[in-house]
Amino acid sequence: MELHKIKKPLDSINTILSHFPVSQPCLLEPGQTLPVKMRKEGSTRKIYFLLNGAMISSMGENEKKQNLGIVMSPSIIGLGQLAPAGAIAQHEAIAPCMVDSINVDDFLKVIEEKQLWPDVVNIMVTIINSLAARTATSGLQSAYEIIRTYLIYMDSETACTIKERYTVVKYMQTFSRLSRSIILKILSELKAGGFIEMEKGKLIRINRNLPDRF
Repeated sequence: MELHKIKKPLDSINTILSHFPVSQPCLLEPGQTLPVKMRKEGSTRKIYFLLNGAMISSMGENEKKQNLGIVMSPSIIGLGQLAPAGAIAQHEAIAPCMVDSINVDDFLKVIEEKQLWPDVVNIMVTIINSLAARTATSGLQSAYEIIRTYLIYMDSETACTIKERYTVVKYMQTFSRLSRSIILKILSELKAGGFIEMEKGKLIRINRNLPDRF
């Protein structure tokens, strides 16, 4: 599945959020990360509700760190904990974020009582599809194929306002391991060929279909 064709399951997210009134909201400034140590939280596992703002999710540390994607409000974070050995991603605020949370056990109780499992599954399947699409992209053989995939995604994605938030080079470097020089070279050639339009480093639009190979 192509990354730009995966749609955020807003109906399922909003349905679940409607059953969890905001109880202990916390403001995160850019650079702060989850989990947030809240009063009386201790080491209790939490599901987080991103009510406002944007975060970047990643796994690993230092040179092994891999950025997975941008999470925009509204979102439900931490559903991986529902699996017996679910992998836990890190989440860092890239804009001011309003976050609420609930214990995993309390979350599960409401989900069971209100029969919300189809919505939970819908959200988790979308997350899995997004991760699979990004993994497939990072495994592509040529730098051009990676850049082409992300250009199409940036041009089509509206929920995250990616084109306004990121320069093309910064976005490519955030989610791929391509060098700045390679990215700039391919972008320059695409601009010269009239395929893309950019201003101050940001993507304005894709003017015509990008070739499969370059």
